[in-house]
Amino acid sequence: MIAYKDIKDVHLEISTLCNASCPFCPRNFWGYPLNGGYPELYLTLEHAKKIFRKDFLKQLNTIRINGNYGDIVMNPDGVEIVEYFRSCNQNLKIHISSNGGARNANFWKKLASLKCEVYFGIDGLEDTHSLYRQNTLWSTVIKNAEIFIDAGGYAVWKMIKFKHNEHQIQQCQALSKKIGFKEFVVLDDGRNTAPVFDKNGKLTHTLGNYQGETDFNKLLTSKMNNTILLEDIISDKTPSDTLDCETQKMKSIYIATNGDVSPCCYMGFYPKTYGNGQYHQAVNAQLIPLIKENNALEHSIEHCISWFSTVEKSWKEKNYKTGRLVVCDDNCGSCKKT
Repeated sequence: MIAYKDIKDVHLEISTLCNASCPFCPRNFWGYPLNGGYPELYLTLEHAKKIFRKDFLKQLNTIRINGNYGDIVMNPDGVEIVEYFRSCNQNLKIHISSNGGARNANFWKKLASLKCEVYFGIDGLEDTHSLYRQNTLWSTVIKNAEIFIDAGGYAVWKMIKFKHNEHQIQQCQALSKKIGFKEFVVLDDGRNTAPVFDKNGKLTHTLGNYQGETDFNKLLTSKMNNTILLEDIISDKTPSDTLDCETQKMKSIYIATNGDVSPCCYMGFYPKTYGNGQYHQAVNAQLIPLIKENNALEHSIEHCISWFSTVEKSWKEKNYKTGRLVVCDDNCGSCKKT
């Protein structure tokens, strides 16, 4: 799939901790703080230096700090880790995705001085932003973005399109230019309908035209008691005719906060522990038998990627039940529904 010497891009999860409670985030249950099987920790500077040797950093073109679960603002070593990366490779492109809702001015000024590109998740204006980005204040995010920009930082306004904020896209774009954002990006992931709960399990609002169950206890009981099997997620799928593998295309690997190395973020949802009652339970069940010695705190990255070859071999399988990986077809394939 990829050789060690060819790796040019690393997708890094720097923390599984987050200050926000976004309803669609895999780190919670519709906004309620339910841990579905991921470790709660941050990558330390010491561990970063152990995983990322200087010679490895020198061969990289890009590091994307944007994990599956957390945010750099929750990592007390975050700036120091970025500083270490920069000291080893002055030409390295460092992209950071953040909700931007925490830390002081010095934090954002330092990131600007380290020549990072920061993608601020700002989902609308003051009246709509926090409907999805729960526990973040629009005014705080804007203030931190302005500090970063004024210090010379390259900022991107990244907005997720919802029914409740799509009417503000043009206003947000105009404001982004006025403030000094270099780019304005709109993501449309079809994230439109969901119930939203607070930390106590109280329904606060719904997104889009949600018509489903809103009784928290019923939803939680269903999730905890459900078992999602492979047949539950493949009933309407046929294997892809072609695969445009992100790892091969970008010459990239994914490294989770605990040091586990996967081909991509789609396979990096802590396969051994995460996913009960949802899609990832079945996906991860397919991955577990393939993963061998993939922790970069225990082994070299070169050793950690050796299991990737079994992923590529799985693409030759004609049937999901004989080993064809659903996660590959769903994210990098032309997977067709029957």
